[in-house]
Amino acid sequence: MNKPPRRVGWLVLALLLAGCDIVSFSAPGAATAPAGAPSATRAATATPALTALPAPELLNRALAARSVGEYDDAALDTRALLDAHPTSAEARPAAFYLAESFVLRARWTSAIEALRAFLASGPQPGPNQPPEDLYARAVFLLARSYEAAGDWASAVAQYERYRTFNTVLEPYARLREAAQQQALGQNEPAAQSYEAAARSDIVAGERAGAYEKAIALRKQLGQNDAALALYRTLLGFAESPEYRARILSEAAALADTQGVANDARAWRRELAEKLPATSQALDAVAALIADPQGGLAPAAAAQVYARHEQWNSALPFYDTAIASASGDDARELRRLKALAQRGSSDFTGALEQLAAIAAEAPNSEPGRQAQLDWVQTRGQQGDTQAAIDGYREFATAYPDDPRAPEALSRAATLLGRLNDSEGVIRQQLDLGARYPASEQAHDALYSAGWALFQRNRTAEARNAWETLRQHTQGIVASQAAFWSALTLGPQATEYPTLLAAARDAAPDSYYATRAADLLGTPITGTVTLDSPISAESWRATEDWLAAWSNQPAMHLAEQGYPAEVAQAPAVLRAIALNDVGLQPEAIAEWNAARSAWHADPSKLYLLARLAYDHNVPYIALKAAEDVARAAPDASFAHAPEALRRLIFPTPYSSVLLAQAREYKLDPLALYALLRQESLFNPGATSWVGARGLAQVMPATAQGIAQNLGIAEFHEQDLYRPALSIRFGAFYLGHQLNSMQGSLQGALAAYNGGPGNAQRWAGGTTVADPDGFTEAIDFAETRNYVKLVYGYYGAYQRLYSIPTER
Repeated sequence: MNKPPRRVGWLVLALLLAGCDIVSFSAPGAATAPAGAPSATRAATATPALTALPAPELLNRALAARSVGEYDDAALDTRALLDAHPTSAEARPAAFYLAESFVLRARWTSAIEALRAFLASGPQPGPNQPPEDLYARAVFLLARSYEAAGDWASAVAQYERYRTFNTVLEPYARLREAAQQQALGQNEPAAQSYEAAARSDIVAGERAGAYEKAIALRKQLGQNDAALALYRTLLGFAESPEYRARILSEAAALADTQGVANDARAWRRELAEKLPATSQALDAVAALIADPQGGLAPAAAAQVYARHEQWNSALPFYDTAIASASGDDARELRRLKALAQRGSSDFTGALEQLAAIAAEAPNSEPGRQAQLDWVQTRGQQGDTQAAIDGYREFATAYPDDPRAPEALSRAATLLGRLNDSEGVIRQQLDLGARYPASEQAHDALYSAGWALFQRNRTAEARNAWETLRQHTQGIVASQAAFWSALTLGPQATEYPTLLAAARDAAPDSYYATRAADLLGTPITGTVTLDSPISAESWRATEDWLAAWSNQPAMHLAEQGYPAEVAQAPAVLRAIALNDVGLQPEAIAEWNAARSAWHADPSKLYLLARLAYDHNVPYIALKAAEDVARAAPDASFAHAPEALRRLIFPTPYSSVLLAQAREYKLDPLALYALLRQESLFNPGATSWVGARGLAQVMPATAQGIAQNLGIAEFHEQDLYRPALSIRFGAFYLGHQLNSMQGSLQGALAAYNGGPGNAQRWAGGTTVADPDGFTEAIDFAETRNYVKLVYGYYGAYQRLYSIPTER
């Protein structure tokens, strides 16, 4: 059969698309525009100005708009290209991206029409002939569109069609096909499809989910033996404690029904012995105790009950276990029994038992810990002063015991409960003097210094911070040097020296950035913010890596990517998943490669480069951090320029620069905020529901949309980079204005809420930015402000902002 000329094919496609809603707009003069509307500088239709542009330029514009989530703009450009240049080489990709834009905007009817037209108008794959990439992607997207539209039978047909292409996404097509088969009530084929996907080498989480769905279907079909076999396979790689506990419990219950008692017992013993803190462990213990052949050790049963604070249930099992133990093993069980007695409010019995253990073997591990438990029990009994004395006596008696610093730290905490603030300071200073290199001393000396500083005892505060600085490095030393400088003031000779020490100890920290502010030495990078990483910078990084990794130098400019990385199945799947709009699944595959290569810095570097090449800044950032941490000094600050640019990237630069200018923000401060919020993962969702690059909460986003006059806003729009950046810039700019230009105040408001920020500032003016930051009483927000401000300094050291064009 003769094929029509390509021009006819595109004309047919254009006619079909004419019935599709390219964009939707409010009536002229309306106060609002839809969330998906083109940007303010773009026309609402394919205007003569657009159609006059060359085809390559139109396609590049469309792809640029697509990359930031401006899907209406991308549709306009591709439609203009098809109208003006139907026979150009760019016409076929333009037709694909126009059809894809309907998928990305969840306009499923239009997507189905456009994708079918695209598939019908182009070259058709022959038997045993792989299709062109865009054709295969279109089939997958068509299947997804039928799925979303509720046409499950058509979705199954298209997923089956896609699977004949034998691409790296065949298992993912299987998974989605299985869900459609299940929706159609085709449980046996669905179970087979889930099992086929589960047997593949896709990420463990997807495989586990597939096994669970297959298990559920096998149970529905009455095929319990098959379900039990699947449980065994799943347990071969289920690792997360909470998840494994649930699967073990379910498998044991099914094994009971199938008469496989030994398997059920073994799985329940694992729950009790290895996962005692899980809720399933309690049920496992109950079942094993009731089973004459349960085989559970009394100590394991006691441990489970104790972890769940069922003290009275634990006590008889401790007694049984103690009767058959000896030496330190028996003493440890007695100590644990004493803690169970304490938990059941038998303080007298607990104290007697702990004292007896300590007297028998004061220098054994159970004996030492029993002494501390005795002290803690006195405190819980209400004798706080006796507990304070006891902790001090322990540290005096056993000065070399690694628990001694913690004992003194607990004494300081108890003094605080007695409202003895001066006693707290003295105890903290004593801890710092005796164990200056300990983690407990770091917190104690800083806290003591801060308390003294607030009391205007600046000389004592400085002594505390100087002790801290001399015995630490990195961020702790930077913090100590910074506050030592502030105790002296700008007129002191040592002031600039101490600030310089704060800057140099942890260059990417809050204290380094503030030290530079106070020194009046502007931090100015030399790399233009929107410039690509140069070949010279890449090569320098590769030479640096070879110098310490004991691996030969690789120069990608000459050698290219080795196949073991570029063709790794996880990497290929990640790239292909992103191409069909499955971004979370793509991120999971990228992370699977990171995990597989966690001990190989060269492969991690290559992975970072690949992610950078494919515009996945989140993975490039994380892999680059992995490389920097593996280096001898484990420092981001001293990594070569190319690696630092991956760690502190500048994606979406044209959008971000425009929004920063719109809301009068420093673009580098906005980049610092986005880095902390999402690590530049546009699909990020927090545990509380914040979404997108700027992690805006949906309720807050609704208010921003109203302020910006955006109608038809949907929560999913927050995953579009351009919109998320716009909303984040608007909200940060609003908080910056509210807090009278204080960046620390604005950041505190962004994270902790404007009301709290004003409470911490005593109004809307932040007179002392450093005192304000330290006084924030939400630890999360205090750390947030410090991290973002430190990243701001890192961005300043790297980049210069391009002049406005």
